[in-house]
Amino acid sequence: MFETFRNHSGKQLNVHALGIVVSLSGVLVVAPMLPEIIDYFEITSAEAGVSISFMWACNALAQYPGGRYSDRLSSGIVLVVSQSVMIAGFLLLATAVTFPMFVGGLGLIGAGYGMFETAGFVLLGTHFTEKRGRAFGVRDAAVNLGSALSALLAVAVVGTTQWRDAFLPVLVLLGFVTVGSHRLNRRSYSVSRVRLDLVTVGRRLFRSRQTYVVLLVMSVSMFVWQGSASFLPTYLQASKSLTSFEATVAFSFIFVVGMVVTPLAGAVSEFWTPIRTGIVATGFGIVGLALLVVTDSFVGLAAALFAYAVGLTAIWPVMYVYLSEVLSDETLGGDLGALRTVYFAVGSLGPAYVGTMAARFDYSTAFTSLFVCFGLTVGALVWLARR
Repeated sequence: MFETFRNHSGKQLNVHALGIVVSLSGVLVVAPMLPEIIDYFEITSAEAGVSISFMWACNALAQYPGGRYSDRLSSGIVLVVSQSVMIAGFLLLATAVTFPMFVGGLGLIGAGYGMFETAGFVLLGTHFTEKRGRAFGVRDAAVNLGSALSALLAVAVVGTTQWRDAFLPVLVLLGFVTVGSHRLNRRSYSVSRVRLDLVTVGRRLFRSRQTYVVLLVMSVSMFVWQGSASFLPTYLQASKSLTSFEATVAFSFIFVVGMVVTPLAGAVSEFWTPIRTGIVATGFGIVGLALLVVTDSFVGLAAALFAYAVGLTAIWPVMYVYLSEVLSDETLGGDLGALRTVYFAVGSLGPAYVGTMAARFDYSTAFTSLFVCFGLTVGALVWLARR
């Protein structure tokens, strides 16, 4: 994955992708360790879901400023600042002895990763005027690799040491990535006052019905993604009678599939249309969720998780290619950051929703209710395909 591009732009992509792998391995390791964290702090599943939603809400709030600053200053300075904020957050998680400390660390990680992602989009948009689909596919493959490694990290920690120790290797590796980002940066770190200018951005983006429909697709997809990723291991243990180890391996399988699917989806969207590719991906998600709800056999669960993984992961590089085609390169960071603020804010409600539904009913009911989200996504994508 990291040898797709070999020039300076390719090195920028590789280091950024490595930063995503390291960051997300720390962000998402919380999900498979959630039963232990719930027991440690003596909290409910609803409270755990709200704390994760807080992290993604902080992520959403940081998206637009990160993109705006990257447009007006440079992506390099925003990348270094965002990684430093994440390091502070992981340090807080590694030393958390109270639930408020834990929540505070999640908030810092969410804000840092929000800035990091939008700065990365500006970086890739600047360096890849061609092969954007493949570059975004590599980026999303890194997302899935980091997510898969989070499961392996959880396997290494759960039952052998304290859950807080999972964040120590993330701290060290993220420090090395920050140094690498700094060494590859060829622009000066100039700092000046930047107006966020939300009104102008809003007028530019929200003057067409198309923007609202795109936001619907990405908001609902993010809602399903956040809700599923946060509670899938717990759901598999509670409703499918899997052990903690088996549920964690199944969780990692989602992202192993994503590592293969996302570059493929990005490449396919370059010669097929992104929207058609997105419809097919969502169809896989519907089939996967249906199988996940009704089956208990090993083969059935494997097939369900494969199809569900395609639906959850393939939609992202496809929609990023679509947005990079319709948004202006000069304002890509700010515009994408504003859109990401909206759909990440909606998506941040996913863990709170699934956790609350599970506490009030059960995990099977919570996951079954996500069919409504897939129905909305298909309808919106069909509308975009007819334009």
